[in-house]
Amino acid sequence: MVKLSGKTGLRADITLIEGSLLVMAIGEAVLRFWNLERGENYILSLEEKFGFEKGENINCVCYCKAKGLLAAGTDKGRIAMWKRVAGSPSSREVEGKDTWTPQTPTELEGNITQIKWGSRKNLLAVNNISSIVILREQAMSSHFHQQVAAVQVSPSLLNVSFLSVGGVYNLRTDMHITGVFATKDAVAVWNGKHVAIFEPSGATLRNAGTFLCESPVLAMHEEN
Repeated sequence: MVKLSGKTGLRADITLIEGSLLVMAIGEAVLRFWNLERGENYILSLEEKFGFEKGENINCVCYCKAKGLLAAGTDKGRIAMWKRVAGSPSSREVEGKDTWTPQTPTELEGNITQIKWGSRKNLLAVNNISSIVILREQAMSSHFHQQVAAVQVSPSLLNVSFLSVGGVYNLRTDMHITGVFATKDAVAVWNGKHVAIFEPSGATLRNAGTFLCESPVLAMHEEN
């Protein structure tokens, strides 16, 4: 029998990995692990360097065996991710919390109360009380050109830095970005069906226009 601390009125969410590793979310800022075979236990914490807040707590947890990804939903609308590290035959076996490598979290809204991996595409369903969101894994986009750096940090958010003038912008769009191209005069983003062009205007990037274009790759040259 194991006794766990937790919060009144909040149910514990528990997942079992490969029949021997229990992972528990009990409304704390950590996930608790218990290896049933070895009798060992350890925790994984939310790290502020990845954008988590002090006092942010984990409500739910779920593991995807196909991807080796552990996902945990928080009360601040974020999904923490850890990738399971496989031990190398030539090195000692990886143990405990060293088995898990933190990944870039996904930022949504609300209080995430339930998450679940599913379908043959290994999609992640997220319940934040007001809505259900279906997430799929994709490589983040980035581009550096003419002293402008654009880096995708979430499905619809870019950090854009104009290094020559020192301007830094957070560019939030109404599309799930699959590509970006940056020049000293403009930033283009697209999702495979639509393209949006943004230009620096004071302290913001203004929308200079959108158009339909079904293409996986685009490039800008001067005004073309």
